[in-house]
Amino acid sequence: MILNIILGLANKFGNLFVFAFILSRLKSFRNLIAKKPVKLGDKLLLSVVFGVFGIIGTYFSIEFEGALVNTRIIGVATGGLLGGPLVGLLAGIIAGGHRGMIHAGGFTTMACAVSTVFEGLMAGFMGKFIQNKKKKWMYAALTGAIAESMRKISVLIFSRPFVDAVSLVKAIWIPMVVINSLGLALLFVIIDNIFSEEEKMGAEQAELTLKIADKTLPFIKKGLSSKEIQKVAEIVYHMTEYNAVSFTNTEKIVAHAGTGTDRHGVGKPIVTDITNQVLDTGEPVILGYCTEKFCEYKNNNCPLESVVIFPLKEDHKVIGTFKLYKGVPNAITSIDVELANGLAKLFSTQLTLGKLEHHSKLLATAELKALQAQINPHFLFNSLTVIGSLCRIDPEKARSLITHLSNVFRKNLNMNKELIDLEVELNHVKSYVAIEKARFEDKLEVIYDTEENLNCILPPLTLQPLVENAIKHGLLPKKNGGRVSIVGIKQKKEVIIHIEDNGVGIEKERLSHILSDDNVHKDSLGINNVNQRLIGMFGEKYGLQIESEVGEGTSILLRIPIKEDMRECEEIA
Repeated sequence: MILNIILGLANKFGNLFVFAFILSRLKSFRNLIAKKPVKLGDKLLLSVVFGVFGIIGTYFSIEFEGALVNTRIIGVATGGLLGGPLVGLLAGIIAGGHRGMIHAGGFTTMACAVSTVFEGLMAGFMGKFIQNKKKKWMYAALTGAIAESMRKISVLIFSRPFVDAVSLVKAIWIPMVVINSLGLALLFVIIDNIFSEEEKMGAEQAELTLKIADKTLPFIKKGLSSKEIQKVAEIVYHMTEYNAVSFTNTEKIVAHAGTGTDRHGVGKPIVTDITNQVLDTGEPVILGYCTEKFCEYKNNNCPLESVVIFPLKEDHKVIGTFKLYKGVPNAITSIDVELANGLAKLFSTQLTLGKLEHHSKLLATAELKALQAQINPHFLFNSLTVIGSLCRIDPEKARSLITHLSNVFRKNLNMNKELIDLEVELNHVKSYVAIEKARFEDKLEVIYDTEENLNCILPPLTLQPLVENAIKHGLLPKKNGGRVSIVGIKQKKEVIIHIEDNGVGIEKERLSHILSDDNVHKDSLGINNVNQRLIGMFGEKYGLQIESEVGEGTSILLRIPIKEDMRECEEIA
């Protein structure tokens, strides 16, 4: 008899595998397994899932002497072991409440309903005890044995007549302990295997990504326009099992390795809608089969059926795409997506760093004069310190500041140009200000108020030294900092630019010497240099006009001829 009951319940074990699969798909359940924080709403959801599984265990039961021999405890106990007392209690209430409302097995209805609630709570406390234990399947089996013992004790307490209760307990105690303990242990083995395999695959993918990164690093940072990008595609192709690997910029295919057609040739323009979609939206696309209307291979043995496409970004700007192809339809898996995502992010970071490194090399090899550079070593060191501190707490802002610092350096290398657009110079100022604001935060406020379409060109490094001087020598000596405003308006045939701060001001005696030819004061060399270049380029009347009051602030006004009146100057440039 005992063997027949065990075999009968064992036949119901198929639902264990179904249940394990459903659980593995739930994000809240995966967070439990990974020991990540689980919100109250997720715990309630899990309570319902485990409670429903307990109800299913009731229906997958065997009637025996007026009672239901079942696997209800497997769902309830699993909820408690994994989710803790709250989940175990709620799952027990759901499954136990259902058991109390059905008429089947009426002899033990009350006993089973009450015990199911306390079994779930017991399993919850057991779950807290085994949270960091290994071989959880052993503790799961023990929990099953304890839970079934609790239920049989409950039957003896609540079921009447007592003689029948004793007879029933003697007959089913051992088989139910065996089958439910075995079921719980088996369920935990299945769950552990599912997540162990996923962890193994994740580790292998991470290792592959690192190996690819190590081999492609010398080539990818040279940029998408470099011929070396073809080597990157070939490395990825040979180190993975994809049928083809491809890179594009915003206009054409720049590298392709593996199987291909005429339309995949290097140098060919981008013709597919999905690639243009990724370039336009900056969002990845996963395609299970060819959707191109004019593809000559569509529905005719296309060698590249499935593809995952991720954007390549440089300073948040999409500059190209990275593609992984497979030769059969609907073959792109979540593992492929994760790998493509990881490599795309890695390549994007290296492209950005490569750009910065390129500009750094230009800076290192250029012979910069002190006035040309306008870079105080303290500014550079302080900027790098700020960027370093942000790398952990706000990496996106750190990347943005790296770009701004790169812009500051790059603009300082443009002294070989006689004239640049006002918009370019203003962007240089904004990059410099962004770095300073990251350092001084609320102590610094900069207001830009320039009219649109100011058709004006001026010498490079005209505005930045003036703004830098206002910040360093006007605002920062004040305890609470201050404000700098940059106003630009068009007036007749000139552009008037007004830079004003509410800083400490300049003494009259020193102010009279700032623009003189014999000025040797290091703090005002930049202002004097700007003044001399304006006069040399446009004439004496275009020199700087400076007004200042100690304790009130400083105002600098400069006038620039608009482009139509600057043909002679442009010919010089």
